[in-house]
Amino acid sequence: MRVGGTFRLSEKKENRAVVAFNVCQLETTATFKTLLPTVDLSFLFRLIALIKGTTENGWLETTYLSDTIRIGRGNKGSMFVLTRNPDAVTP
Repeated sequence: MRVGGTFRLSEKKENRAVVAFNVCQLETTATFKTLLPTVDLSFLFRLIALIKGTTENGWLETTYLSDTIRIGRGNKGSMFVLTRNPDAVTP
């Protein structure tokens, strides 16, 4: 699954980003790619924005950051660990 969107820095907390998710795609594995296409569920974020009256869906906070790893949490209790792709690092 790939989820994406835009963000802005929070005025309240320096390590928080307020997020407006607008992309949600369920991607199939290479094994099933010919049988099942990618399913785009982005319309769900537009529907939620209409109901709530805002495109901002939540926030993400960074609780640990280094050159190779980022640990954070989201407003719904989610926790995530992101690692840097060594092939994508620019000198």
